[in-house]
Amino acid sequence: MPLREAAPKLSAEQYEKNFCELEPAVTASQAAIESARCLYCFDAPVRSLAHHIDVPAFIKKISTGNLHGSARVILSANILGHSCGRVCPPRFCAKAPA
Repeated sequence: MPLREAAPKLSAEQYEKNFCELEPAVTASQAAIESARCLYCFDAPVRSLAHHIDVPAFIKKISTGNLHGSARVILSANILGHSCGRVCPPRFCAKAPA
């Protein structure tokens, strides 16, 4: 059964607007600063709640500049780690209000 109409194509501007990052990427120095802050948190989780990721291991790797190793820790626990980080509810994050 053929389609009645082809779906309209998005312009480059529409595509950019619809699929832009919600939060800008952090720089390497920002990641190092945040990882150091996170490592010394008094109530840091040992494993993430939903994904069973070894949080201290991947944060430690970020703090030492081993970004590939950090990604390996996350992806070994959850192959969709990158996309899960985008949709995870903020209440699971240290930024969430107490």
